Amino acid sequence: MRIAIYARISRVTERTTSVERQIAHAQALAAQRQWTVADVYSDEGVSGALDPDDRPQMSVMLSRLGLYDAIVFYRIDRLARSTVAFADLMQRCQEAGVALVSVTEPMDLSTPMGRAMAEIIAVFARLERDMIKERSMDARRSLLEVGKFVGGRFPYGLTPVPHESGKGRILVRDEEAAPILRRMASMIIDGSSATQVAKWLNDQGVQTSRQRGATAKTKPADTYWRGNAVRAVLRNPQLIGQRRLPDGRTETGPDGMPLQVWEPVLTLAEWDAVQGALDALNGAPKVRRHDSHWLQPLTECAVCGYRLTQTQTHGHTGLKCARPNEQRHRPAPYIRLEHLESWVLETLRDRYGHMSLTERVWIPGSDHSAERGHVETAIRRMRADRDAGLFDGEEDERAFAERMAALLSRRRVLAGLSDTPGRWEVRDTGKSVLESLTGPDGATEFMVSAGLVVRVQPALGRGVPVGDRAVIETADPYENRLEEVLAEEDAAEA
Repeated sequence: MRIAIYARISRVTERTTSVERQIAHAQALAAQRQWTVADVYSDEGVSGALDPDDRPQMSVMLSRLGLYDAIVFYRIDRLARSTVAFADLMQRCQEAGVALVSVTEPMDLSTPMGRAMAEIIAVFARLERDMIKERSMDARRSLLEVGKFVGGRFPYGLTPVPHESGKGRILVRDEEAAPILRRMASMIIDGSSATQVAKWLNDQGVQTSRQRGATAKTKPADTYWRGNAVRAVLRNPQLIGQRRLPDGRTETGPDGMPLQVWEPVLTLAEWDAVQGALDALNGAPKVRRHDSHWLQPLTECAVCGYRLTQTQTHGHTGLKCARPNEQRHRPAPYIRLEHLESWVLETLRDRYGHMSLTERVWIPGSDHSAERGHVETAIRRMRADRDAGLFDGEEDERAFAERMAALLSRRRVLAGLSDTPGRWEVRDTGKSVLESLTGPDGATEFMVSAGLVVRVQPALGRGVPVGDRAVIETADPYENRLEEVLAEEDAAEA
């Protein structure tokens, strides 16, 4: 039986058992049982409170568990100082088929009595875990009740400050980050992608949320913004002063409505506009991935509506219908990219080049429709919970009646308020479309913002001009205004 010996000591005193004595006792036990000592590991000056994987020699031993049949140690507290930590280590060794043997205690997993002792230790470890969890939950509830920060990385746009009582911290609005958040939201509403917002943040040298929340003990993993981080920040209900619980739900108050925890950065109307813009971006064509041609994500089959995929044929790069083989139609469109690109750029310049380049700007209003919708949702949710039997007993019924009365009262108040809804406003940028069509990047940005796509028909013969097979069309109702403007100009000239 091959064994490893482990010894540990945090500091040497007259009352401690030195590493040498621990090893000697373990070797004596191994000789008595005729075990082969394969390796000896010792951690000197290392606290038992450290995680096993953070101890220099123990981490090496644990990485080589498959080489041993048992680990022998002087006393349990040489391995771990808490029942939970020891139970975790014991389970890890059991899964590897390695027994744990104590020199001075009835702890030997290679015997029935030792395995019974291990089960008892595991029971107490589970009890200790449950008690720790309960204490943590009680502490969290107590902190939330008084509005204190419960720990962890704080959301972007908030910053922790000492509580007025002098104990604990609370989160308040970060006045430095608030204008940045509003700018991020404005860019998304105006049609910028999350990646474009991330680029702007990086160009401005804005710290990421991880950097802002980093301490001397936590090294930030991300030092620059990415599109996913921008979306995560703008999807967080903290922008409207609400708090997201660990399970993903938004925390609600006694009235069933989302709880207002701190001062909001955006109004409800702006929040809804941001969420709508992000939803729209998820369905928008992706632009320029890796080495794909800029036209590929903007081109569709005129027969079936499938995107065209990039392909190499006889040394030429082209686009063909991406419909699966079993569903593919004949004939299927194929067109060489070099021919299509020159035609698209020329057509865009001829058709739209003389027009003024405009941009959409969101003008916030005093629109209460979003809050009305939230109140109606809360009313429906409470009624559904009651129908499902979640309000059980006299006390629950009283709570239901109070919350429902508050919601109905708020609904009556909102019904009496007039609305001035937010709106999109089209503004002239002072540039012409022709100025933006200086190359693929400008053409891509213009086509995506205008909702333009290229639809290609199959070639019914050789030498068919691109203009007879391809057409540039608009799909978005707002952007169809481009075609209306052109039609009005043609009518005026006639």
